[in-house]
Amino acid sequence: MDRRTFHRSLLFTTIAAPLVSAGSAQARPVRGVPRRSVVEYGLPLAEQTHELVKVPGLPLVLVSQMSNSHLVKVRLDPATEQVVATRAHPVGGEQAMLHGLALSHRYPGLVWATQQGDNRLLLIDPNGTDVDAPPRVLSTIDVPAPGRGPHYIGEYGDQLWVSLKDSNHVLEVDHTDPSRFHLYEAHPNPIFVAQHPVSGEFYASQDDSSQILRINAHTQQAGQLHIPPEHGRTPVGLIAGPTALWVALLGTQDQGTGTFGRIDANGETTWFRLRSSEVADAGLLHIAFEPGGNSRPSAWLLGSSIICDDVYDVVVRVIFDAGYNEVLGEEVTVLPTQHCKAHRLLPLSRSLMVTELTSSTLAQLTTTSWDRPTDPAPGDPS
Repeated sequence: MDRRTFHRSLLFTTIAAPLVSAGSAQARPVRGVPRRSVVEYGLPLAEQTHELVKVPGLPLVLVSQMSNSHLVKVRLDPATEQVVATRAHPVGGEQAMLHGLALSHRYPGLVWATQQGDNRLLLIDPNGTDVDAPPRVLSTIDVPAPGRGPHYIGEYGDQLWVSLKDSNHVLEVDHTDPSRFHLYEAHPNPIFVAQHPVSGEFYASQDDSSQILRINAHTQQAGQLHIPPEHGRTPVGLIAGPTALWVALLGTQDQGTGTFGRIDANGETTWFRLRSSEVADAGLLHIAFEPGGNSRPSAWLLGSSIICDDVYDVVVRVIFDAGYNEVLGEEVTVLPTQHCKAHRLLPLSRSLMVTELTSSTLAQLTTTSWDRPTDPAPGDPS
């Protein structure tokens, strides 16, 4: 595959880590969309940079670094969303393996987190926008045996839903009374957990089995959805979106398939495959939707080199018809740093942030104005 070289220059803040910037990356914009620019910000060094969340009401993003169990506070300019300062803070010992992050609605302004190594769930106070002010752990929940290795976490009312990657379980636990819990057996390796917006059932992606666990929390019954091999394998990203649950397929060590799917309330999946040349074989790791909805149906997809070196680290915006039944267009932006094992997406109000697993980098896609262009003609991805 043809590779393009992108040049990066170093900038420095007066408070935290150096910032790394780049000009416009390769992009194939949807008709009428201004070409996006990409800026890469250097975070404090770590072998693995993972999850990220935006703290509501504050110009603050939190990023987890699993390899050294650090939580990075990233302060944004309130007007432009540009990164102005960063600092990493230890949360537990180096072997605690801080990973999952999720906003709490029961405790506004606080964040749930997982420590995969220490086998704990944490409730964290970010402690304001001052990046030098360390976050505070307000409470902890031990993962009940035989569960081990909490990875993803999400809050649904009084319940936390957690994927346990080391023991191959999905945990449902009452955060107001942790003695009330249920462990669902999963196939290797459960990654994301999400609630279907229509049926209310819970699903978990299992990246080593190419199956998706389907759970009825009322009956505590569970079953498996099989991914047809002709569509791909390795489900990772799983998220509730408009009218359905959405899943991204990563592919194999040899290739990706550029495939993602929409799971309806009956558990039936409609599969979509990207067509643009840069992403027809993409390994899709994550999927996200813009906050607060959009005047035109769309989704963000993240392609990653995390298991296959022969695919791009890339962001794709796909435009749908009104019913999310057909892809009308694709906008492709190749990240400046390739082989970074791009990891997670976070749409903000004016930009999109991406964590790069192995380069200690936070990439940000911006436009002159957050676009609401006219739909392209059906079948025209350019």
